[in-house]
Amino acid sequence: MTGTYLRVQARYRGRLGVEVGLFVAVDHLRRAGRLTDEQVALYLDIDDWFLQYLPEPGFYADGNTAGAVTWFKTPLPAEMQTRVDRLCAVLAAHDVPFDVVHSDRPGEVIYEDAYQIGVIPAERGEPTPLPEGLVLAPTSAGSKRGVVASPIRHVLFDADGVLQDLPGGWYAAMEPYLGERTREFLHRTWKDELPMLAGRGDYMPLLAATLAEYGVETPVDVVYQDVWHRVDRIEESFAIVEQLRRHGYGVHLGTNQEKYRGGHMRTTLGYDDIFDVSCYSYDLGAAKPDPAFFTEAAHRIAADPSTILFIDDNPDNVASARSVGFPAELWDFTQGHTTLITLLANHGIEVTPAYQR
Repeated sequence: MTGTYLRVQARYRGRLGVEVGLFVAVDHLRRAGRLTDEQVALYLDIDDWFLQYLPEPGFYADGNTAGAVTWFKTPLPAEMQTRVDRLCAVLAAHDVPFDVVHSDRPGEVIYEDAYQIGVIPAERGEPTPLPEGLVLAPTSAGSKRGVVASPIRHVLFDADGVLQDLPGGWYAAMEPYLGERTREFLHRTWKDELPMLAGRGDYMPLLAATLAEYGVETPVDVVYQDVWHRVDRIEESFAIVEQLRRHGYGVHLGTNQEKYRGGHMRTTLGYDDIFDVSCYSYDLGAAKPDPAFFTEAAHRIAADPSTILFIDDNPDNVASARSVGFPAELWDFTQGHTTLITLLANHGIEVTPAYQR
């Protein structure tokens, strides 16, 4: 079969809702520890060769929020074809089914150079079950050599205080409704909320009842949106997340949330599209610092805890993560991102400060 464009893809759909491409499929095997040392070396050499000789599509600059995929122009130069064939042989050696697909119109073209195009696929589906032992990984633009050299393969980030902030703090947000009783109310409702953080019960009716008890006449959904949805993304933190992604690390979210605020973060704030695996306490059935939170998080990431670096602003959470084998660091955004970069470097992860990029 012939066509203007060619794509080698495995027969399972990834986080973009399309069949994952050749390089990502091989990288899934690498992350799962299924490649031999020789196959890892081959993959890194080929990946770096393509990074050196092919231009980098512009849609990778923001982490590929467009959800584009690349297709090669045909015919492939001999030096490219040889390397593609070698990676196909790696998939075949591990019994990963794949197809060589040809097309004249694979989608809406948003990028083009001499060797490839980037397209928005005409159709997307839900991610499919992965071959056993694999975990979804991002389409990374950078070299994977740094990842391979580091014992850390994944970074699990807390949300509040690390990736996001409630401007002015909880007390300031709630004060217009309760004045001097704000602190008393919040400590009461936070205690009431604890079972809901582990997915037991419905927080909204409970919050409505407590607001009524304290004489607040504003509807609960209005108060909830005004206070609990008051979230500012910390862009310097997300820039580091994106650098980690581009260099082939798994980037994951590990946060204590009840289902309403968690749902807001997943959809309205778009976190499900940013992180490879999202570990919300209400969904895991356990809240930090319960060690069960971290055990289940490692299971969902499909990695040994020793390969997952955890970043959190709560010392009890950090201690609990360490108790089940996670490397873990205590950090919050008020310490500055240079400090976070140093902590990452202590684990063999090199990140460039934003002002140097």
